[in-house]
Amino acid sequence: MRYLSVCLTLLLLATNTVFANWQKISEADYVWGPFKIYNLSLFTETGEYQLGTRPLMLTLKYAKPVDGRDFAISLARSWSNLGITLENQDEVVDRLRKILPNIKKNDQLSYIALSDKGYFVLNDTVIPEEFNQAFNDAVVSVWLDPRVEIGRKLLESQKNVETIVVQMPKPEAVIPSEATDDAETASEQAVSSEPNNANTSAPEAPAPQNDKKPDASPTNADQEIEISPPADPIPTWQNPTS
Repeated sequence: MRYLSVCLTLLLLATNTVFANWQKISEADYVWGPFKIYNLSLFTETGEYQLGTRPLMLTLKYAKPVDGRDFAISLARSWSNLGITLENQDEVVDRLRKILPNIKKNDQLSYIALSDKGYFVLNDTVIPEEFNQAFNDAVVSVWLDPRVEIGRKLLESQKNVETIVVQMPKPEAVIPSEATDDAETASEQAVSSEPNNANTSAPEAPAPQNDKKPDASPTNADQEIEISPPADPIPTWQNPTS
């Protein structure tokens, strides 16, 4: 019954937001050392963005395969660097680890942030879990914080607006959610060496930058690696390659 309710809710969301005329504001590559990790695109309904704009869509097109669990943990690291602490954050991260599928090379993972909630879309498939406004603001901050380099690139180039239509996912393509009652108690968050003061659900708070360069040698072209958002510390690589 719960699954049916979630599906119906997400179909309504899809009608109003996923099937929409999103205007692409800009895009930028997230590069760590010599390696391209993903391409990030920012969309809004008006083709303009300012602090607090909703709805918006962030789309990451990956150049490397990523474990969904690692993506969830890297978000927690980024929040720590940004000084953001969510209520029941350990449970939120564990929930993400359970629902996010593994990401393959050339997959597109989008996050759609509405005024009071949001959700993930993998390629054309809605992931049937809703997140609240505090989570919305925390996720948007990871990429659009004004002191995050890739965020500055996006916001400084609000030109050449391109209007596109994002197709509504088919109902049968919805990924079933897993039960979250057995959430693990262990938190796998890493803390930055210079953490900011915690600020519950703070949107777009200033973030420290990390200018370290990788010293790993490239091997094995498409090996799965842990990929982290730009506010994250230097990621743990397992034989990365260009």
